[in-house]
Amino acid sequence: MECTMKPQKFVLLVISLMARLCLAQFAPAAGQPGSTALRADSSCFINWAKRCSIQRGLRQINLPDSGFANVGTAAGAEGPAASNGVVSLGDGGIATLTFDPPITNGTGFDFAVFENTFLDTFLELAFVEVSTDSLSWARFPAKSLTQTNTQTPGFGFTQPTKINNLAGKYRHPYGTPFDLEELAMMSNIRINEIRYVRIIDVIGSIDSTIGSEDSEGRLINDPWPTPFPSGGFDLDAVGVINQLPNLNTQITRLTAPFWFQQESETLMVRANKPGTIEIFNLRGQCVYQQPIKAQTEPSSNQIEPNAATIEIPLLLSSGSYIARFNDYSIKIIITSTR
Repeated sequence: MECTMKPQKFVLLVISLMARLCLAQFAPAAGQPGSTALRADSSCFINWAKRCSIQRGLRQINLPDSGFANVGTAAGAEGPAASNGVVSLGDGGIATLTFDPPITNGTGFDFAVFENTFLDTFLELAFVEVSTDSLSWARFPAKSLTQTNTQTPGFGFTQPTKINNLAGKYRHPYGTPFDLEELAMMSNIRINEIRYVRIIDVIGSIDSTIGSEDSEGRLINDPWPTPFPSGGFDLDAVGVINQLPNLNTQITRLTAPFWFQQESETLMVRANKPGTIEIFNLRGQCVYQQPIKAQTEPSSNQIEPNAATIEIPLLLSSGSYIARFNDYSIKIIITSTR
């Protein structure tokens, strides 16, 4: 009896392992049921990257004389997808994009990255990192289940179901979306105030001395080498889905309906019409509210003759807040606390 049971247990173990491997799949290609791909013309996109800077990578990382990728310019990644061309990063190349207003952690996905591949399976991949201050960065936990026994050639194929949290998962004009909630435990960024997104080309070699690894230490096998001027990840755009509301740091006293001035432990608020001042923290919680009545007597101020002034005791912690007056919002920074 003992001899007949052991093979059965072994078969059950193999079946169990195979079932787990089959389940270890990710969202499929654009247009298929369960895909997370987002079209560039979707109404979910409310903004796009304002600025981009590029650090080019070599056309082939292990050939110093291969030269750098040189297709496109940084401007190709600015603005909406499919509007300004693309920029090729080369092996390990980096694009840093700036967002104003900042991206924030909202419901569902918060932004998406667009690459210019036109096939569901010819995928050039990149890591995605975010930052609040451009000094500290957090990387999305990328995963690649593509086999690493045989190198994917320069024009080879990758299955979208084998990769997750890597830009370039979907063909153009679809973007790969990212959810900032996945980085909620990272203490070096503020997921409700992401001003920078960094795209880093994956070096898809299965040579462990030069290849890129996913978040679990697996080599990421994608088309390599690509020793061309357009080598590496071809960045098209980064679209914003959730952002802080109506921030404007360039407001002047002559055009703004209200403004703040910090004086010691008091905030002075002036407004040129009646309404309600509301102050929100970056989690969207209202931490202060006060009405401003209409100015009944002429003001001595010749620049804003109808402006009313209120004083707010400074009871808030230092940091960034969103101040809203009626339907108009600005960002304020408190630098002193009680």
